[in-house]
Amino acid sequence: MFRHHRPRRRIGVPKGLLRYLSLKLIHREPMSGSEIMESMEEYTDWRPSPGSIYPMLARLQENGLIEPYSDADPDLKRFKITEKGITELKEAHRHPDHFGACQKSMRKMYWILHRGMLKDMYESLSNLVETVEATYEKISESEEYKQELIQVLDDAAKAIKELGEHIL
Repeated sequence: MFRHHRPRRRIGVPKGLLRYLSLKLIHREPMSGSEIMESMEEYTDWRPSPGSIYPMLARLQENGLIEPYSDADPDLKRFKITEKGITELKEAHRHPDHFGACQKSMRKMYWILHRGMLKDMYESLSNLVETVEATYEKISESEEYKQELIQVLDDAAKAIKELGEHIL
């Protein structure tokens, strides 16, 4: 039997995420490509390859979004963000839908397809995550409310853990 093989498409990092996260990191402080890779691994448990980072940094520099930064370590080529780069970050913040949609798709694939979670349970989990995100946006300036949200989440995690322990 003849089977037509389509090229497999690997699920990877959402388009534009590496660029966005790199700009976010460089906005915090000037960084080199290796420092960006280390920071991404620290924050996401994913380490982009040098073959992804360095060409992307070259494009960011060509587009005027970052520029070389001179500091005390002449052996490390660090970059700082430009005003144009800051403007692009602000624009990305106005349109969070792209990464939010990618995150929801990845979450759904993981929980329903990979873990076999029931659809109604997934809907509850998804509602919880979206409610936490929306609430955090509203309270992000208030340390008191952030601590209260942390307590609510810790309590929920404890209750869910206790439910699981009753089954055993």
